[in-house]
Amino acid sequence: MVRALRVAAVRIAEPLRADPDKSGFRLSSPETSTTTLDGDVGWASRPPALLSCGRCGSDVSQHHPHDDIDCTRCIAEFEYDEFPELELQHFICPVCGSEMEHGRRHPRVIDVPEWATCHSCRYHWEFKHDY
Repeated sequence: MVRALRVAAVRIAEPLRADPDKSGFRLSSPETSTTTLDGDVGWASRPPALLSCGRCGSDVSQHHPHDDIDCTRCIAEFEYDEFPELELQHFICPVCGSEMEHGRRHPRVIDVPEWATCHSCRYHWEFKHDY
């Protein structure tokens, strides 16, 4: 009897197990209101950014929005909250690593990008705020 129950449980659970060969399909966050496959909301979930160094102009990566921004070429250091003063080249998609399109919906009110979309894998990020 126990063996029959165990076999039945395995048959029920088998289709629900993760397949390591699958692509990792995830649905977009409901707050993004997009038709993308994946997404995040909020500054803490912001994708990695590629910036221009304010001192020498070389490319500088900021992997997490609360990381300080350090140029490896000229040793310039910027606090994480100086992000708006530096030139943003582009965001890097955290899913596939592609360059993301980005923009601002309220340029006179908010001085940081409010959205970014990856056209390769359809990942989308939104800056969450009250309109």
